[in-house]
Amino acid sequence: MRVIIKIHMRLSIELNRGSWRWLIAILLAAGLFFGGYFFSQTAGSLGPSEQTIDQKKNYYISFDDYYYEVPKQKAADDKIIPGGQFLYNFGVAIRADTLDSLYDDGAIAVQKLTPLNSDNQAFERYINETVKPSTESVFKGTTEIVFSDREGDKVRAAEVISKKDGAVIRRQYILNLPQSVAVVTKDDSEAFRDIGKSVAQASAKFSDYEKVKLLALAQSSMLSNRMFGDLYRLAHEDFRGATSIDALNRLADKSKDLFTMEANISGVNLTKNELTVSIIYIDKAKPTSNKAGVLQFWKSAGEWKLIALQLPNGVITGAPQEPAK
Repeated sequence: MRVIIKIHMRLSIELNRGSWRWLIAILLAAGLFFGGYFFSQTAGSLGPSEQTIDQKKNYYISFDDYYYEVPKQKAADDKIIPGGQFLYNFGVAIRADTLDSLYDDGAIAVQKLTPLNSDNQAFERYINETVKPSTESVFKGTTEIVFSDREGDKVRAAEVISKKDGAVIRRQYILNLPQSVAVVTKDDSEAFRDIGKSVAQASAKFSDYEKVKLLALAQSSMLSNRMFGDLYRLAHEDFRGATSIDALNRLADKSKDLFTMEANISGVNLTKNELTVSIIYIDKAKPTSNKAGVLQFWKSAGEWKLIALQLPNGVITGAPQEPAK
C-alpha cells in the first residue's frame, strides 16, 4: 500500500525560494482568497451518524467544522497557509509566482469565512455588503452574484463571479452553513462543482469528529514537545517495529528549528484507510520561513494509529515501501 506521504510527492508544485515567498506574501495580504474572516465557529452538531474510521471515500475534514469530498485525481493541500486548502491534480506541475498564477494553473481553494448560524438574511447581507465590495476592491472590476438553494439539502448558496475588463478573474461558491464556507477557483469545472455540492458540516456527519480532532491535536503536541516515548507507545505496531525512540530523537535533531515555532493544524485528509495530518510550523517573525511536518495514521483494531512521520529533513515509516522500478 502506498503511503500518503509518497502520494504528496506526486504533486509537483514548482516554486523557487523567491517565488514561494512572494506567493505567501500575496496570500497573507489578500486574506488568503480575498474574503476570509477568521472568527470562531459557534454552531453545534446536527446529529452525526457515521465514523471516519468506516469511510471509503476521500475527504478533507477541516477543524473549522466543515468537510468536503476530494475529487478523484486531486489532493487537498493545507500546508501552504493556515485555515485553507488548495486542491491540485496529481502529476501536474503548478508554477505559481502570484495568487493569480496559482489559479491560472487550475487550483481550487476552500476556506471558512464567517459564522452566521445558517441565517439566510444575514448571509445575503454578508455577501452583498462585505464580499461584493471586497472583491471589487481587490480585482478593480465588477462582481456578479446569484443566490440559490443548493439541490438536496436546500442550503442557501451564492455564486460570486468577479470580472475585470469582461474576463473572469475569480469564481466563488459560498455556502451558508452554520459557518459560511467558500470554494474558490478561476475556471468553472466539474471538480469545482462537485466540491461545492459536497461541502457540509463535519460534526453533523462524523460521530467521531471530536475524537479525531483530539487525536490530531494531541499527537501534534507530543511531537512539538518531543514526547517521543508517548508517541512511540501509541503508534501502530508496524511503526514501532520499524523505528525506535532514539531514531525519533535523531530525526527531530535534524529539524531543531521546528520546535521553537508555533504548530498549527487546519484539519485532516481522510483517504480510505489512511488519515493524514499536516502541521504548519509558523515562524511569526518571518512567515516565509514556515515549515511543515506530516503525521500519518492507519486503522488498527478500530483506532487510528501513527504509521509514518515526516519532518523537513527525513521520514520514518512503518509502511511497506514501493518496489524498485
